[in-house]
Amino acid sequence: MPIDIEDNTLTEALTRESLEAFDGLYHKYYSAVFANIFKLVKQQEAAEDLLQDVFVALWENRKKMDGNKSVGGWLFVVSHNKAIKFLNKAVREKILALEDAPLTVEVDPENELKDLEYQSYLINKAIGNLPPKKREVFTLCKLEGKTYEEAALAAGISPHTVKEYVSAASKFVKAYSLQHYAVNTPLSVSVLVFLLNQL
Repeated sequence: MPIDIEDNTLTEALTRESLEAFDGLYHKYYSAVFANIFKLVKQQEAAEDLLQDVFVALWENRKKMDGNKSVGGWLFVVSHNKAIKFLNKAVREKILALEDAPLTVEVDPENELKDLEYQSYLINKAIGNLPPKKREVFTLCKLEGKTYEEAALAAGISPHTVKEYVSAASKFVKAYSLQHYAVNTPLSVSVLVFLLNQL
């Protein structure tokens, strides 16, 4: 994924505990991160809470951030993980409420988190395997929340081409992720499919 020079500078400053750098990244990405969360959870209040959780995680992991990697991609992955975890919890609570009994299948939170991390790793790897121009417009539109017109201006191509590239890139990311996913349980693959359908 191409690295934004401004992001690189901000991320490097963030590792030195710069609040100004954190604020800069927050103001640049909060709307796109919120949109990624909201399209999954469909609840304003929950999405706002998860948004704050994502940026708390960014601050907590500030010293581990790598300026040579996309902070936008990192925020995208973390926001999706937190949204999916929220949905999984909500589903389990609804099942418990309906059945008024413990679930017959126990979910290990640690394994569940590892599985979500693996799914996110595959999606990021798929994005990294896109041709440069498709990767660029996919990142602009899907990770940074740019419109087709804004992405077209940044990439120096037409909005129609941007739309075609984003569509093709989304199909590739879905196919690549599902092809390389080691299926452990039906629930795991269903969550991956659900996540991919949001792209």
